[in-house]
Amino acid sequence: METTKTKEYSIDTLLLTTLTTFVIGLLFISLWQFSLKNIASFILGSAIVILNLYWLKRLALKLVSEGGFKKKLAIEWGGKILFVFGAIAIIILKIEINILIFIFGLSILPIAILFNSVALYFKR
Repeated sequence: METTKTKEYSIDTLLLTTLTTFVIGLLFISLWQFSLKNIASFILGSAIVILNLYWLKRLALKLVSEGGFKKKLAIEWGGKILFVFGAIAIIILKIEINILIFIFGLSILPIAILFNSVALYFKR
């Protein structure tokens, strides 16, 4: 049976892998097409993903510790979702960014999960 400590370690490992993927992606963007617009686009997309992952960790730990889904958690969860979608919409509509690199920044979590899975497979 998996304990909360093990689950928390897995989430922390995924967060660390996501941050590592962010640094690798930033280096790639810097070497591939160096411009402040491209770097800012990648940083904005990645920041949304990293913040969202941190919030999901915090909300999941609250959900486990409180023993169920309460009204306060539902409001907090809904607010988080509205904030993330609102931030993405405002960034796309109001800030001059490279949309493909912004989407690449938003896609670092699946890449981090892939890296984490490969590392766990070879660790066995």
